[in-house]
Amino acid sequence: MSIEKLQPENKERQEQVTSTIDLRFFRHAEKESDKSKSDEEIELTEVGRKQAVEKSEDKDISQSVAFGSTRKRTQQTAGLVMGGQLDEITGNESLDKLKEKLNNELKVGSKIGVDKRLDFDIDFSTDFGKKALEAVKNGEYLKFLVEQSDTLAESFKDTATETYSGMAGRVAEIVKKYLAIAPRWDKLTQDKNKSYEDTLKRFLGTHQGIGESFLAKVIEKTKGKADRDAFVSALDNQGFGFAEGFDIKIETIDDKTQNIHISFKKEKDRQVIFEYNEIVPREVIESFSTT
Repeated sequence: MSIEKLQPENKERQEQVTSTIDLRFFRHAEKESDKSKSDEEIELTEVGRKQAVEKSEDKDISQSVAFGSTRKRTQQTAGLVMGGQLDEITGNESLDKLKEKLNNELKVGSKIGVDKRLDFDIDFSTDFGKKALEAVKNGEYLKFLVEQSDTLAESFKDTATETYSGMAGRVAEIVKKYLAIAPRWDKLTQDKNKSYEDTLKRFLGTHQGIGESFLAKVIEKTKGKADRDAFVSALDNQGFGFAEGFDIKIETIDDKTQNIHISFKKEKDRQVIFEYNEIVPREVIESFSTT
């Protein structure tokens, strides 16, 4: 046996990714300012639709589904990020028209769905809500969520509101769902009687603070609070910009174990100011609580 075959790095190369579930989480793109509409009905501006399409990459979405919150702007963003490169998509579609086009060849179901865990629910008239709104206006919403929201909600005895741990926990529940699906998906991709490609993709549109809370919590648990605070600072203490987010790849290795690969990169003036690119232990995700 050659020395080369004994090297640890060559052992790692022999590990094979047999299937992948690719989860893309991102904030919605720029939204309308239309006081005649309820917040749930607000859709994207022309600029917002362009922002979403610019994030799209795939010409084949046969194994893809988009999800948003109950608010239309997140569903529209997710649908355009998923399907923006298709020939029939112009980037000018309303949510209803986008669904009509993306669902054209489907016999059942829809290419754009709703997951309430991607939504937010803050009553800005409560003591907690007033603090959260103040943080938004001061450009420090994410900093507020990470540093104050858990303890503040507890002090106000406000168990129903949105907090750092609660938001992170909801996103973790979505990730856990796909971790549970991964072994079955791996078997399907290797079934010669089926015709699946090896990657399942999900596009998840949400709101500022939700995806960031999850990623901040992951960074805190894997790298420590200093790195978490560096992440918050890189987002100007407020959160993701329009259509900005992070990727999670659940990779099944050698038909049996799953790697959770989480990646995010923030650039400013063509320089990388923060990057997270790690295999995250499953127990980290499983430790998150929605309460």
